[in-house]
Amino acid sequence: MPTILVVEDQEDIQSLLKDVLGGTYRIIQATTGAQALARFQQEEPDLILLDLMLPVVTGDSVLKSIRHMSSVPVIILTAVQDKTRTVSLLEQGANDYVTKPFDIDELRARVQVQLRQSGALKADANATGESDTKICFEGIELDRMEHTVSVDGHRVELARKEFAILELLMDHPHRVFEKEDLYRQVWNQPYINAENTLNVHLSTLRTSLNRYAGSQRYIVSVWGIGVRLV
Repeated sequence: MPTILVVEDQEDIQSLLKDVLGGTYRIIQATTGAQALARFQQEEPDLILLDLMLPVVTGDSVLKSIRHMSSVPVIILTAVQDKTRTVSLLEQGANDYVTKPFDIDELRARVQVQLRQSGALKADANATGESDTKICFEGIELDRMEHTVSVDGHRVELARKEFAILELLMDHPHRVFEKEDLYRQVWNQPYINAENTLNVHLSTLRTSLNRYAGSQRYIVSVWGIGVRLV
């Protein structure tokens, strides 16, 4: 069972996160920055949920210290809706962020994505005997372990980022992903001057999937929002 360190000084949010995630993950908690760093070194968690507004030792300082020690995934919890601030945190080493008040299902999904990308979730699935290596959707089969994709039994060759995009979309079928969010989760980088890069990969992925799909179109654009799998 992957371990998540929740760093949050508000007791109600601590309790909520433990209730929401505790059935799936082992939750350890810290309410101050100093306590967070101590628990990190003691427990070596697989992921950190980090609030920025901490007393004395701030979340920014905690993030900086952790990045000197480890590449463990860090998801920022913030009430600040400031793009410049968000970009700065991502550049400092945060893997993702969730704005308070957050949607529970979205938080679960973001945690799952980061754990899967780091390998912690796959390791846990194998240890418990559960198979999380293959996912299927409307004729598409994706094998995480073998890193292969097939459409109606036909093998499709995909580049690494195209595979990651498809994996994310298949994990959340029918969900509309904003392009900024899609890029951030796949590339782990801020969405700055990246629209062309993402569009090229999406176009190549569509072409590869549609080659064996007949009239089916798997990835569609939702005007003004982003893309989704259908």
